[in-house]
Amino acid sequence: MKKIFVLLCIFSLSLFMAKAEINVGNSVEWLCADAGFIATGTITSYVKCTTANNSWICTFQIFATLKGTTENPVYFSLNYLPEDSLKKYQSEKTPILVFLKENEKPFKFNKITANWFAMEAYNGIPALINLKTPPDILISAQGFFALQSGETILSYCTMTITKIAEYEAKPKDVFQNYIEVPYQSTAFKLLYQGSSCFLTVPDFMFPESKAKLN
Repeated sequence: MKKIFVLLCIFSLSLFMAKAEINVGNSVEWLCADAGFIATGTITSYVKCTTANNSWICTFQIFATLKGTTENPVYFSLNYLPEDSLKKYQSEKTPILVFLKENEKPFKFNKITANWFAMEAYNGIPALINLKTPPDILISAQGFFALQSGETILSYCTMTITKIAEYEAKPKDVFQNYIEVPYQSTAFKLLYQGSSCFLTVPDFMFPESKAKLN
């Protein structure tokens, strides 16, 4: 009987510990709200900053700006992307969609100044999207699925950016909230690194979302 009780305690503890493991990713809706610069274009060159985290500064030639600055080209820092991917993007002139935030302090390396950095989508994956063959990077909190085609991605991002701009023009502030990802959804499978997964979302777009994780 004592052995059964100990096993039940261990099992309960393991469930509690698993529940405590929360993973949070950024929804495409929040990326559209929080990014200072969103654009399509190509990576024309890159330089390695450090060996840690596969850190780079990329030169980005803009095709079209969805949100933000008019400077062209744009220099941004990027982490957690292998050089093979960057080399392929550069050589094939792959159309890319980027979500960037402004560095609090410009990042300088090898006479290049990067005023921007690539945001994270989830699990360390940068929000840098190959529009020709999009990977499962941009997760929508409207249905908890990954946007699949370049055309769908651009259309949805444009619509979302417009909706956010209209809300801010009222004027109202957009705040970061959290929404729990349903178990067995596509988003859960992509985010899963524990028993609970959440997406950051713009508060006004998701009334059911919460301001804090609890």
